Amino acid sequence: MKKVLSIIGILLAMAGFLYSGIQIFGTTAKFMEHHSLQSSIKKLTDEKTKKTEGLAALTKKNADIKAQYEKLKADKKIKTVYLTFDDGPSGHTDQILEILKKNNIKATFFVIGIGKNYNDYKKIIDHGHALGLHTYSHIYKEVYANEESFFKDLYKIRDAVKSTTGLDVKITRFPGGSSNAIASKALKTAIINRMTKEGYVYFDWNCDSTDASGNNVPVEKLVKYGVCTTHPDINVLMHDTNAKKTTVQALQRIIDGYRKAGYTFETLDVNSPKIQHVKQPELK
Repeated sequence: MKKVLSIIGILLAMAGFLYSGIQIFGTTAKFMEHHSLQSSIKKLTDEKTKKTEGLAALTKKNADIKAQYEKLKADKKIKTVYLTFDDGPSGHTDQILEILKKNNIKATFFVIGIGKNYNDYKKIIDHGHALGLHTYSHIYKEVYANEESFFKDLYKIRDAVKSTTGLDVKITRFPGGSSNAIASKALKTAIINRMTKEGYVYFDWNCDSTDASGNNVPVEKLVKYGVCTTHPDINVLMHDTNAKKTTVQALQRIIDGYRKAGYTFETLDVNSPKIQHVKQPELK
C-alpha cells in the first residue's frame, strides 16, 4: 500500500512539475511574443518618425527654394515665358505635345468644346500641361449676346473639362481677348466683375505670334513676332487649330528663341502675372 501511495505521490509530483513547466513555458512564450511585438512597434515608430522628419525637411527645403525663386522673379532677375495655345484641341495637338515633350517644357492650352473630343483635354493634362477655358462655342455673337449667355458658354466648357479631367479650371481667356470690340464696355465690366467674384482669372497676351491673322502665315513671320524679349514676363498667343500648321512648324524656333534669351518656361495658374488688356479688379 505504501508503495502504491509513493508511486501516486511521484506521479502527482511529476504532473505538478509538468504543469508548472507548461505554465512557465506559456508565460515565457507570451513574454517573448509581447517583447517581439513591442520591438516591431518601436521599429515601425522609429521609421515613421524618421520619414516624417525627412518629409518635413524636404517640404521646408522645397518651400525655401520656391520662395527664393519667387523673390528672384519679383526682382526681375528671372525671365519667364508662358506659351499659350487657343482654340484646341485639334489635329495638330499631338504634334505640339511632342515638340513640348522633346524640349521638356510645359504650356497652357485655352480650349473650346464645340466639335472637340473631350478625351483630348485629359491627354493635355496627362502630359503635364495646363488647361484654360476659352468658352465652349467661341462663337462671338452667342458668347457676347449678354452676360448670361457668356456664363452659360463658360460653364459648359468648364463642365466638359471637369467631366474628363476632374479639374475645376479657373483660368480663362476671352474670345478675342478682354480688349475685343465685339462686347460693349458695360457688358465686359459686368462679365469681369462676376468672373472675379466666382474666382476666375483671365489672361490676355503681350506677345502675338500673328498666327490669328490668317492661315499659313509664313514661319519666318511667326518666329519674328512670336519671340518677344522686351518684358521679364511674356505671354505668347498662338493657336492650336487644324488650319494653323505653320504654327507647329515655327514652334521649335520660337522655343529656341526664348531659350537663347534666357527665359524659363512655365504654365499659367490663378497666381501667375496678370497680363491683361483690361485690368481685372482684385477680389475684396
